[in-house]
Amino acid sequence: MANYTEERVSVGGTELYLTKGGSGAPVLVLHGVEGHEGWLAFHEALAANATVYAPASPGYTPTERLEWLTTITHQAVFYHWFIEQQGLGPVDVAGVGMGGWIAAQMAVLNPHNLRKLVLVSPAGIRPEKEEIFDIFITPWKDVIDMCFCDPGSSPEYERIYGGEYQEFGGPREAGRTMSIRMGFRPFFYDPALPGMLKKVSLPTLLVWGDSDRIMPRECASLYQQAISGSTLKTIASCGHWAQFEKPHELAQLTADFLA
Repeated sequence: MANYTEERVSVGGTELYLTKGGSGAPVLVLHGVEGHEGWLAFHEALAANATVYAPASPGYTPTERLEWLTTITHQAVFYHWFIEQQGLGPVDVAGVGMGGWIAAQMAVLNPHNLRKLVLVSPAGIRPEKEEIFDIFITPWKDVIDMCFCDPGSSPEYERIYGGEYQEFGGPREAGRTMSIRMGFRPFFYDPALPGMLKKVSLPTLLVWGDSDRIMPRECASLYQQAISGSTLKTIASCGHWAQFEKPHELAQLTADFLA
């Protein structure tokens, strides 16, 4: 996986770290609490049909945190700023977990910059019967393992997390802190989001792993109810991080939907 470039783009007072690859219509891919883990097999597969922009969100190494940026809405404003500055709109946006929440909030704020949405196990909506798993009171390596259905069968798990893992400090610490800042209270949801999503009319694909132990499947139904006309697809034998565990399946679903 070497068909990509790395660059720094000045946006909003910080230098956004950006990996970019492929050719075709632009797709902005937003990571979640895991942070930017480099150019992924998912990015590479998606880049066969599109120009993939995969940044490290502000506060997640190697993009410095902005003092004014403390919420999901602020991230959404930041990425609209990026799209406008780069002249990318209307652009497709694919987001995973917290990145899916940012993408959904972007659609609420300004749908005119966007074409289609792909939301992969997005946070943002509070389940009514189940609970979102509390990743902040669990050792991070255990959280990582829980985000996979079968870590041992995932080449991306082995490539990214298979070696010695630093529990505290290191390059991932800033991202965990940023996730807490944006998602701790209320815990990974916005009580206003279901109501605001009803104004969204963009074509939207929801993707859930059938073995997601972090974001309850109930949230998929709530998202589908909130976004009129949205489509829900399930990936078999897949946990919360489909971009790592089933990168080619997720890329194919995404490409087919964006075509």
